[in-house]
Amino acid sequence: MINIEPFIQKVLRTIAAHRTGQPGGYRRMLADPPHEAELYGTADAAILLYTLGELPASGSAEHGGLIRTLQDFQREEDGLFPGAGHHAIHSTAFAISALELLDARPRHPLKALHPLKERSGLATFLDGLDWKQQPWGESTKGAGVYASLVLAEEADKAWEDWYFGWLWNEADPETGLWRQGAITGCEGSAADDGAPLFHHLAGSFHYLFNQDYRKRRLRYPEQLADTCLTLFHSGQIPLSEGNFSFVELDVLYLVVSVMGQTSHRAEELQKMVQAIGGHLLEFIAVCAEEPADEMYEDLHTLCGSVCALAIVQSVLPEQVQADRVLNKVLDRRPFI
Repeated sequence: MINIEPFIQKVLRTIAAHRTGQPGGYRRMLADPPHEAELYGTADAAILLYTLGELPASGSAEHGGLIRTLQDFQREEDGLFPGAGHHAIHSTAFAISALELLDARPRHPLKALHPLKERSGLATFLDGLDWKQQPWGESTKGAGVYASLVLAEEADKAWEDWYFGWLWNEADPETGLWRQGAITGCEGSAADDGAPLFHHLAGSFHYLFNQDYRKRRLRYPEQLADTCLTLFHSGQIPLSEGNFSFVELDVLYLVVSVMGQTSHRAEELQKMVQAIGGHLLEFIAVCAEEPADEMYEDLHTLCGSVCALAIVQSVLPEQVQADRVLNKVLDRRPFI
């Protein structure tokens, strides 16, 4: 059993160190200008505080400051939330999903995404993503459109049915991933004209949390279970070493979700969860041992690891000692 409380306390000190001068404003990197709030830093702070059960009370100055700061990042002319380091759909979905934790919405309509509210526009958009060479990065566009429009309450049930129908039809029958016809590195190595298989797995995670949000079934859960185990046993999953990442979150969430839909190779999948969860616990224990006055630099990657830790605590409680139960952000709303 690993005591995660020292790590949690260091995370809380790190969040405080990333605060700017304005209520509810946070920077992503400690090296960023100290008085300039940044979209990812502020959204990550909201997610981290929610996960740790430390979100400011509704009606407090800090709660209202978080809402106003996030809303201020939106452009009125097109409704998007531009953020450094990611494309505009990713940053828009990330900001809106953070606002959801605060029971708030964007100020302005998402005008730039309105052409995708038509069935033909949505299909053309999804079909035009680079599923073959950039499935991981492009998935945040395909998943972000859903999260943005649904959480902003600008999409109806018919639109959601179109979206999930497209995903159902395009699931790959061999791997269980998205998208069929685009997955060329089926043994875990990159083909000459395609991405490594793990990139397709990480990309599919983003569509899966949308499906889970509406309790939609996977089309090929058994094949997806096989794919997860193939990547794990062949050492193709790049677990965190030295730096925080989202890898553990992506993989653990996906495997646990698959186990909820099929009993296929359940014992092997459970051992996979135990191994990856144990790796994460050992990793954060080492991180917590670093000098207490040294804060973590990047709130964004820290956010991914803390959200993964919440999953580990929920599925492997016997391995985790803590004074609190962490909240799993993806159980509340899609996108991360």
